[in-house]
Amino acid sequence: MNKIILYILLLCALAVVSVSCERRPLVDISEKVKVRVLLNVNNIPNVTAGLYNPNVKVPDVFPKIIRVMFYDSYTDEVAAQGFISKRVVDEDGREYIEGDVIVYPGTYDLVCYNFDTPTTLVRDENNWNTITAYTSEISEKLYSRFNTRSEDANPRIYYAPDHLLVAREDNVDIPEHTNIITVSTEANTVIDTYYIQLRLVNGRYASDATAVITDLAPSNRFAPNERNYKEYAGTFFEMQRSVDARIRATNQDVLCAVFNTFGKRPDEIAPSLESKLYVTFNVITVDGKKVEMTFDMDSIFKTKQAIENHWLLIDKEFVVPKPDNPSGGGFNPSVDEWNKEEGSLDI
Repeated sequence: MNKIILYILLLCALAVVSVSCERRPLVDISEKVKVRVLLNVNNIPNVTAGLYNPNVKVPDVFPKIIRVMFYDSYTDEVAAQGFISKRVVDEDGREYIEGDVIVYPGTYDLVCYNFDTPTTLVRDENNWNTITAYTSEISEKLYSRFNTRSEDANPRIYYAPDHLLVAREDNVDIPEHTNIITVSTEANTVIDTYYIQLRLVNGRYASDATAVITDLAPSNRFAPNERNYKEYAGTFFEMQRSVDARIRATNQDVLCAVFNTFGKRPDEIAPSLESKLYVTFNVITVDGKKVEMTFDMDSIFKTKQAIENHWLLIDKEFVVPKPDNPSGGGFNPSVDEWNKEEGSLDI
């Protein structure tokens, strides 16, 4: 009798074991994901396309390192991140940055941006809705150079941003996988670049020139791509001397620059009877004097050249006064000859 009971128990045990067991291959689940970012930099106005003055220095836009951020699609909080830097050129000549990032299976919103921008800074990156690009405020020494608006507490003036290339993808599904999978995306700049110039007289008597243009956005929440139009700010940049052969006059000297901005605020955002959109040019003469001119830019930004090409062409003359003691040379057309101001940047 005991043998029969024992036999029945063994049969039951075998049945349970046969149901609960499952044959699986001896492989490891991978958490490695290859991220490949196509860099769309070939048609940026005034940088890689549509140059008004090819002799003027333009900003560098090709990145060397990309930060990859995976955000939880439900909580918007950062779930994984990494840095990629391998440069790849495909058979069609398109350039990529790629690399591997450790990501657990799940559904994410993806943001990638170049991490090698000395002037453009990023804050509040732990949440999709708050990650923001901005720049630091200029130094008090630079503020003091601009007499016309020196007592105006608003707007604040910030350094011009570097180009920030951003790629975004919603609801990226990362399944369980044994072999590495690839996520591909495309990065475009979130920065606008303008060319600005005005005619220059007695340029040889200037040693340094800078400018501030106002009514520009001071930052960009770049995951949802929302520029900060709630406040207006000034953008500071350096000017240089050049020549415009299109000017039908004996003197073709111009004061000009290519500058970056987070964007001009649309007219409908903050309509006002008093224009907030102006540019102030400041020149230091060879004998140390400051010369300043301010122009209303409303009509300039509404021209066809400004809208289609981002060319801000001011048909006015900036006259640099002759110094009392004219010995000593002016500045060279090369931007490297300026006396550069150094300001602290928040990192």
